[in-house]
Amino acid sequence: MTLAPVHLTGPVEDTRQAYGPILTALRDAVARSADLWRSIDKPDVPAPGLIWTAAETAAHVVGDLRDYTQALTRHTNGYMTHANRPTESPSRLSAKVNARHLEEVPERNLHRLADMLETSADAYLNAAAAADPGAEIATPNGLVIGPPTMAALLLGEQVIHGLDISRTANMRWTVSAADAFLVIPGVLSIAPQYLRPRRAAGVHISFELRMRGGSSYRIAVDDGTAVVTAAGKKADCVITADPVAFLLLGYGRISQLSPVLRGQLRPGGRKPWLAMKFGTLLSSP
Repeated sequence: MTLAPVHLTGPVEDTRQAYGPILTALRDAVARSADLWRSIDKPDVPAPGLIWTAAETAAHVVGDLRDYTQALTRHTNGYMTHANRPTESPSRLSAKVNARHLEEVPERNLHRLADMLETSADAYLNAAAAADPGAEIATPNGLVIGPPTMAALLLGEQVIHGLDISRTANMRWTVSAADAFLVIPGVLSIAPQYLRPRRAAGVHISFELRMRGGSSYRIAVDDGTAVVTAAGKKADCVITADPVAFLLLGYGRISQLSPVLRGQLRPGGRKPWLAMKFGTLLSSP
């Protein structure tokens, strides 16, 4: 009896297949964010763990949407968007882009920023509808990604910065497993570009990442480079994770020890102790 070959998908393909639900989730997350921003009357309170206030965080979110909208529109209109790839890493470029957002979006009234968020999101979603889902588009922080991955990253920005802003006012904000499942493949698809060169130099490790209730992926680190694929080939360390905890950890919103102690992050495989090294190899997106 001959078994049919198993078709393994990776994070990029998983994100492509979920493009429609991602856009729907993004629209819903924007509505939640706008409602949250309008309910906060102290925009100058610092966001825990960030260098920004609530209003500055909101301004960054608006700036990010505008940047991605412009990238989509330029590509649709036939501009060469990545003829010359930047030499700096996405991590370094992101810091410059974030600073620019605060200059280009000087508004600090959260009610008016909520209006701007809704307008910017509508413009992005219209641009996404006109763009080729299979295109490769350059972003200001040096990534070259497809529209589905772009949408997943923007959804991540909404849910994570929604949490940041809610914490400034001690208000409830839910990061759902459904959203985490949509964001995680997009984040993993760009993870190799956020590898910390010094931490990864001389390192030869493979991890299998099993999302409880969802897909599994494999990330292999090989002397300063990394490749993310679907799970398949045996890995040194297997990490079984609650999707929300994994997402918050990936964005640096919780420590690695916290989900381990709560049973939300369980190491296994031949070398389970390597799980504690995983978070040190990558910068937050």
